[in-house]
Amino acid sequence: MSTDVGDEHEQCRRLLEAWPLGEVTSIDRQLGGATNRVYRVQASAGVRFLRIYRRADRALAEREHALIAHARRQGVPAMAPLPARSGSSVVETAGVVCALYEAAEGTQLPNGGLGGNEASAAGMCLGHLHRALQPLPDTAYLRWQIAWNGPEWVERLNVVERALCLRGVLDDTDRWALERLRAQRQWLSHPNCVHMYEHSSPRQVVHGDYQASNLFFREGRVSAVIDWEQAAFMPRGFEVARACSFLFRLEPGLTRAFLSAYHETNPLDDAQREDGARAWGCFADHHVWPMEEAYLHGNAAARAFIPHVQFRPFLETWAGLGL
Repeated sequence: MSTDVGDEHEQCRRLLEAWPLGEVTSIDRQLGGATNRVYRVQASAGVRFLRIYRRADRALAEREHALIAHARRQGVPAMAPLPARSGSSVVETAGVVCALYEAAEGTQLPNGGLGGNEASAAGMCLGHLHRALQPLPDTAYLRWQIAWNGPEWVERLNVVERALCLRGVLDDTDRWALERLRAQRQWLSHPNCVHMYEHSSPRQVVHGDYQASNLFFREGRVSAVIDWEQAAFMPRGFEVARACSFLFRLEPGLTRAFLSAYHETNPLDDAQREDGARAWGCFADHHVWPMEEAYLHGNAAARAFIPHVQFRPFLETWAGLGL
């Protein structure tokens, strides 16, 4: 065990003393999290998951936990944080903010790994989730501004390309990243590329990161929705389009199954659906986060969010669905 790993585990053990877990027998870093640090903890009390927030802001964690509590009261299968000895679900010590969760029941599937049953289940769950959150007020939730400077984003991709090429193209993810960033850069320089969009649909509180890594499935249903930290105040059509993009990369059959189940649970009219698609399309075409994280900031977990498919403008693929 390296010194760094040893220090990391020692920090976790100190934090875990805040909860009545009994003997802690193992602590394993989970590599799927691209923002916060997450650890699987085996203890006398059972399997738990420790999340150490990247942003050491207690108020944000408390708001997230209040949102989860509301969703659970409305029947959404959200995983609740466990109370510490102090009674609070948020623990803050030495400038670190963390929380502890029970293990979710069910199975996780990768983005692009869902079948028709899971697509329908995910659509039904998101419809229920949006209905449950609709009455909530905006308490300074994230509001994505759909506006970018085109030339500036082209230069950001230039920076990523230089860093990637200097590092060397070592595997399939690197090759796809290079191919995608060059195609994306070409599109961002095209006169038909839209760099700004104004919503016409009403906003409400939404999950903010509804994708496969945050969903568990069991017996044909979504058994758990995790990671509510990125909750936003956005039109629900925006989150619907985003979910289709991440969950299925707009594979026609799965996307239609998802949208049909969502609509049956929480109807979304054509105008709201298309407004959300146009907003997300503008956002998605400018989405450079995974490549910047992977090649500029050394975030290996972000590589999982670089699709191994050709880049196409979102609305070009969306239009092909014939909705």
